[in-house]
Amino acid sequence: MGRSKLHLESQIVRTLAEVLHDLEDPRVPPFVGVERVDVAPDLANAVVYVGLEPDSPAFAVLHHARRYIQDELAQRMRLRRIPRLKFVASEAAPAARRCRYSTNPGEKP
Repeated sequence: MGRSKLHLESQIVRTLAEVLHDLEDPRVPPFVGVERVDVAPDLANAVVYVGLEPDSPAFAVLHHARRYIQDELAQRMRLRRIPRLKFVASEAAPAARRCRYSTNPGEKP
């Protein structure tokens, strides 16, 4: 993997975390964890792994606001073209949920 691609991925993670924090939608938690970003070799698409449950209402908001989020990324990163974003649940989100319930035996998952 090229150094510039790794740099772009890490820059997208940092900037995307800021953009998501600035979203003014009550359905999106204030600190949505951006786990990682995988950019395609042609830089046209990127998969964004976020720390949300797949059935969370915040996922629908992210999908609906994808175009706005991409525009914000382009402006903040000063890029002409930004990869098309696809939001997916991180593998860590269900594990964290199970861990939370295991420490609170009275709650059900």
